[in-house]
Amino acid sequence: MRLSIGVPAYNQGSFLGETLESLLQQEVPFDEIVVSNNHSTDSTAEVLREFEGRVRVVTPARHLTMAGNWNFTISQLTGDWISLLSSDDLALPNFARSVRETVEKTPDAVLLRAAWIDIDAVGAIVEERHLISVRKVTAPPRTIREQRFGPKGSFAAFSLRRDIWQQVGGFPEEVTLVGDWGMWLLAGALGKIVYCDQPIAKYRGGHQSSVIRARHHIQMREMHIIYSELMPRATRLAGLGVPSWIGQASRKQFRRCLVAVSNDFPSAERGQLIEAMRPWAESVGEQGLFSRFERGERLHAIDWFGLARPLVRGLASRLRSVGR
Repeated sequence: MRLSIGVPAYNQGSFLGETLESLLQQEVPFDEIVVSNNHSTDSTAEVLREFEGRVRVVTPARHLTMAGNWNFTISQLTGDWISLLSSDDLALPNFARSVRETVEKTPDAVLLRAAWIDIDAVGAIVEERHLISVRKVTAPPRTIREQRFGPKGSFAAFSLRRDIWQQVGGFPEEVTLVGDWGMWLLAGALGKIVYCDQPIAKYRGGHQSSVIRARHHIQMREMHIIYSELMPRATRLAGLGVPSWIGQASRKQFRRCLVAVSNDFPSAERGQLIEAMRPWAESVGEQGLFSRFERGERLHAIDWFGLARPLVRGLASRLRSVGR
């Protein structure tokens, strides 16, 4: 098993050196480390010169979207299994070893997900995150259905068979912020997902809150794409057709999200959200509730809305400015 890791980098030079050092200080080394500098305008190029000869640096012909840079980076990797690490995250010393050991126990696995540690902007530990709701080995169709309300896995702690990435056409670029969720769905349609309960990486958050808020309307539009296009594509790949639970999940998720944004965004700041969420409202038959949101109402959660705000905030906290 050859394990490659790529770093899609864009304007995070202040973190990049620490990220690369973490990849070079592994208990068992990666077979290759490749950095894609997505035409950064900060100190990224200077940082990369310090690692000359220790990592391979590539540059796309033009500036790419985040998901586009993920796919370009993977296209430059040669391993049987590939991982990506954002240029502000950190690999723990056991990353490569744990991936190899977990995958070797299930030779027909297509995707690995692992526990991770959330850190803040300065690297202080916030929380250790374990996926307590997933099995050590999950097979289709559960691999898809269990992700109907969000991704079961972190972009900071995954590994994927390269041939599966090719079979599904790469990370779906019709979504720019939730492409990892799309990939976990598509890959899970083609085989087993394995889980490593040992943390393998540190995910850095809390330093892009203003960017995340400004792009919330994009996230809402892309979540509709997940339900209207990517989830049905995954179930068809798995030979399931388009099951009714997709529509049911879409409606429930829409209502949760609408309650959340109605409480987080005042009426004057809803313009982009209204335009972004209107097609989703129409697709799930919730025009009445949506009209109340348009009028500026704050919607109040009933019992099953209870997790709405933390759910949406949890998804939003994963959004990146890398490659944008």
